[in-house]
Amino acid sequence: MQPDDIELILYADISEDPCLLFDVVTPDGLLQLLGNVEMGSNHLVVRDLHIGGDAEVQWGWSKLRKLGRVIAEKLNVDYIEIHGAVRTTGANPGRRPGVVRLLRPTEPQFSSRREYS
Repeated sequence: MQPDDIELILYADISEDPCLLFDVVTPDGLLQLLGNVEMGSNHLVVRDLHIGGDAEVQWGWSKLRKLGRVIAEKLNVDYIEIHGAVRTTGANPGRRPGVVRLLRPTEPQFSSRREYS
């Protein structure tokens, strides 16, 4: 997945700084994010992040990390730091997840698929 493969849609009319609601449109489906966003000179911090999206898509931790790195590249920041909100559903409701830092790739990422002629 490349930065041009995704679209970020901010719902400015129903967002109130710093709490922002936005969609991430990917080739796999739609992911909706809500959180308190702080933009630094070379990084993005998201606190109290809530995630929702297409129920049919198996997002998984690996896919979410990769998507975060692609978003960092698209926004031209060195890293994104995520402070998740207290879980309301899923595994361990009531628990706050640890802080996650997603580094922007240092080199352009190329597809691992091989093309044969």
